[in-house]
Amino acid sequence: MAYVALYRQWRPQDFENLVGQEHISRTLKNAITVGKIAHAYLFSGPRGTGKTSTAKILAKALNCVQGPTPTPCNQCPNCEKITTGTSMDVFEIDAASNRGIDEIRDLRETVKFSPVDGRYKVYIIDEVHMLTTEAFNALLKTLEEPPGHVVFILATTESHKIPATIHSRCQRYDFRRIGIKDIQERLQDVVKGAGLDVADDALKLIATHAEGGLRDALSVLDQCAALDSGTITAVKVRQLLGLIGHEWVWKMTDALADRDASAAMLTLDELIVMGKEVRQILLELALHARSLMLYKAAPNIESVELYSDELPILEKHSAKFTHNELVNMIQTMHEAANEAKWSPEPRITAEVALLSVCRRADNASLESLVERIELLERRLSGSAAATISERAFQPQPDRAVQVPVKPKIQEKPAIAATVADSQMTVSHNEQKHEAVPIGTSNIKDVWDNMLKELLSTGKRSVHACVSQGHLISLDDKQATIQFTANFPKERTEKDDYRAILETVLAGICGHQVQVRCMLGAASPPPPKAAAEVKPKPANPNQDAVTDHPVLREAVKMFGGNIVKQE
Repeated sequence: MAYVALYRQWRPQDFENLVGQEHISRTLKNAITVGKIAHAYLFSGPRGTGKTSTAKILAKALNCVQGPTPTPCNQCPNCEKITTGTSMDVFEIDAASNRGIDEIRDLRETVKFSPVDGRYKVYIIDEVHMLTTEAFNALLKTLEEPPGHVVFILATTESHKIPATIHSRCQRYDFRRIGIKDIQERLQDVVKGAGLDVADDALKLIATHAEGGLRDALSVLDQCAALDSGTITAVKVRQLLGLIGHEWVWKMTDALADRDASAAMLTLDELIVMGKEVRQILLELALHARSLMLYKAAPNIESVELYSDELPILEKHSAKFTHNELVNMIQTMHEAANEAKWSPEPRITAEVALLSVCRRADNASLESLVERIELLERRLSGSAAATISERAFQPQPDRAVQVPVKPKIQEKPAIAATVADSQMTVSHNEQKHEAVPIGTSNIKDVWDNMLKELLSTGKRSVHACVSQGHLISLDDKQATIQFTANFPKERTEKDDYRAILETVLAGICGHQVQVRCMLGAASPPPPKAAAEVKPKPANPNQDAVTDHPVLREAVKMFGGNIVKQE
């Protein structure tokens, strides 16, 4: 008789032997007991977690001679046929190779026929996400309203690829990754039943490497049993799986902790000569760094599986690294492992990563630099910062706006009213544009308070730009900042910086102030005084009146205008 793999020999045959999926087995047993059997199920989860096995157990529970029952007997003809895969009522379809619309049309034609031996016809469609869009559309109507004797069980490892219309027509069950302890206990039962001699640390290593898949663990155990007829030890398991081994990882970790680049390079060379994969070296270093990080954060944690559970090693290595160094080491190893997967020379990638960890003191991270800057800022007092700013940019004293005094002009009676009106207009305009005078000390206090407020609120970039200028005038509506360079002036005039400055000034002054920027080394020139209004003669031909006494007398008597005829 041909040899049958362990994962096929030890496939669970009832709900009680289903490992790690108690939430699903309990729900299905209750549904069968109360008679609430759905017409379509969707089983989703990682590989090797029991999706297909659960589908076959459900098929036996529905078609058992004693059923429907939550505990199939596995002895009647129907159960035996389903176990051996020869039942005429259970169809196991691989959607990866039968993914077209023609296969779904054939399925729709066979659905209408009644079962041959049992009560239900069960269609198990594995890897259902591989069906085409047209095939899904063709399956919709049948999946929504199948005959009463049909049950669909869809299994997939990528549920996000299933259309929403299929999701809504099925009861979905999510299979979880199986815990390491559950896998180890199941492996012990298999070892006893198969008559194998396996060490406990080897079983734990196999369970850890399975990554939550019991089928993978049984396949590795089967391979280890074929490797040697004697006792299966952890060394043989590492040799078979290509693992590095704790001793080599600890040796590499010591070199990285001591920043010994030479020892790290020699250890890497020895591992490569031994035939170890570069990517596996990086991944195991990342796993050990994770163990150190978790042990350093919570030494008493027990529920989380660690790469190494030897407390003396964890205590020794964790004391040599800080938390940030371990986090950076894990990130570096993961990035190098991903790059090594596609790199033509993965050894170079590993060497760069290891040297980066060894020389981590020379590469200060951005976070450490920010912490150092904040520490220096806390040490510097506010008065010292204000003194430095005052010495670097000394504002020039404000000059009061002086309105030039107009000379008194003796006007003739004919235009005296016009000149008076003009003077009143000029005086009104000058009063309208004249700024409210503020003392130099008050402007300096406002400026210093504004700079301190920018620093205290974390607006360092705004402070660095604005501090290159100085406040030269301030009234109830406008604040003028003078810059000696063009770049800080243009940057401050942008909407974001201007809004920040106006908000800070509003908090200091108690009212909204508009910010105005200017370029120059001197104070802004005072507003230009209005030009003197020269009196215009009441008549363009006034000179003719003064030259001709007769005409002057006539104008006085009769009025009117003098028109000169060319």
